[in-house]
Amino acid sequence: MIVFPQDSMRSDLERLWRTSFGDSQEYIRYFFENRYIPENCLVFIDDTVRRPVAMLHLLNISIAEDGGLVPSQYIYAACTRPDYRRQGIMRELIRMAQRLGEYRKLKYSVTVPAEPRLFRYYGRYGFEKCYKNRLVYMDRSDLVFLSRDAVNVQGSVRDTMMKLSEVSAFRRDMLVDRDGFVIWDSTALRYAISSHEHEGGHVITLSYGGDSGYAFCSEENGTVKITELIVKEHFASSLLRRILSSYPKAEKFVFRLPVYDTFFEKYGEVVDFAVICRNDGKNPVSLTTLDGMRTPYLGLALD
Repeated sequence: MIVFPQDSMRSDLERLWRTSFGDSQEYIRYFFENRYIPENCLVFIDDTVRRPVAMLHLLNISIAEDGGLVPSQYIYAACTRPDYRRQGIMRELIRMAQRLGEYRKLKYSVTVPAEPRLFRYYGRYGFEKCYKNRLVYMDRSDLVFLSRDAVNVQGSVRDTMMKLSEVSAFRRDMLVDRDGFVIWDSTALRYAISSHEHEGGHVITLSYGGDSGYAFCSEENGTVKITELIVKEHFASSLLRRILSSYPKAEKFVFRLPVYDTFFEKYGEVVDFAVICRNDGKNPVSLTTLDGMRTPYLGLALD
């Protein structure tokens, strides 16, 4: 039986999440305290024990298409208890999510498969590959070279930082004209930043002379991971220099970038990242046929 969860089910949902993904209790609790909405969560109840054994969450997004924005949904944290897998339970949840999306007049569903083999799994339910990223691995010396043309930014770090509203507006302005771009509202962006920082990451922002850029960064064992970097191309060197100064001891850097980013186009490799389907069952041709510099971008995906 598929239902919206009751308040009494929260501890079961947290346990199911921890069992399926291995995330820290702090991260799971932070999500449920700050992003969880019962009516945007579907759970499968085993009637014999009256407890949730599978779930998925639906996060509201908008997708740029044909000069406008279409309301859609992002499927997150889809999981089934290990002893209930391979019984078709997730298939039923995904189908219900699609029907619910269509009922709510949400055109698309988007999700990030947790591992490569799941691209084929989601393909069974009408999802098609759509979103790609460029993965770039660099040594510190490489970034020092790329930042050689950085402008001399005047003022303190605090003086050149961007506010949340400025980050949101800048991100939208940079990407809204690109078909397939996923737009998160201010609440979602605030959560993306706060959860990133809650897990020990930093959002590095830089604004100077009418130019702006930002990067979601986190460091582990001497390697800095940049999971989103949005910047005007001619200002990229300056943002890279700010990243280098923020992590003075790091020697390795891993970037996950939009495919359209020409500053890094000679580096790394383009990889599949996320899939999309139309909730009405039709083929999302207008987005899945885009490629090259027009490849749609999905960032801040809580993957």
